[in-house]
Amino acid sequence: MKRTGKLFVASLLVVGLLALSFSLAFAIADPVNQLADPMVTPSFEGEEYTALVLGPQYLPGTFEEGGLVYPTGFGPSEGQFSGSGIKVSDLKAGETVSISFDYKFYNYMWTGSIYMWNGTQWVRLATKTEIPSGGEGSTWATVSGVGNGTYALIVGNYGVPATEEPTVEPTALD
Repeated sequence: MKRTGKLFVASLLVVGLLALSFSLAFAIADPVNQLADPMVTPSFEGEEYTALVLGPQYLPGTFEEGGLVYPTGFGPSEGQFSGSGIKVSDLKAGETVSISFDYKFYNYMWTGSIYMWNGTQWVRLATKTEIPSGGEGSTWATVSGVGNGTYALIVGNYGVPATEEPTVEPTALD
């Protein structure tokens, strides 16, 4: 009986160790660092339009390097898409909208603007950056008065600013 009990306990330990070594790991998205989808706001109440959010791999005017998707006309160190882009369509002549992109990393050595794909290149648009007051909320990059087209926030990292070497030799204190 004692032998059977020891064998049973040993078997449970082995099964438990095997279960731990073969357990699945699940990646959970970090909601703090996720970017919100771009938002479209009509200029006038009643305007009808269609807005389609597009991941960078589905945007026009792109190239792939090292498994990442970049906008055509920018080198990998010059600019990249900051999240998804958006395609606006079905606006009538003269109708416009405002488009806003979540610009979460604005204050962390990133600079950027909203661009529109004109069929051959990404064209920079006059972009307003809205920083929340009191440090609460999100920073948004917004462009107003635009029509049908495909838009994306393209950002670049300017890195840590270079520091200047002191020009005066330090002196010893007596």
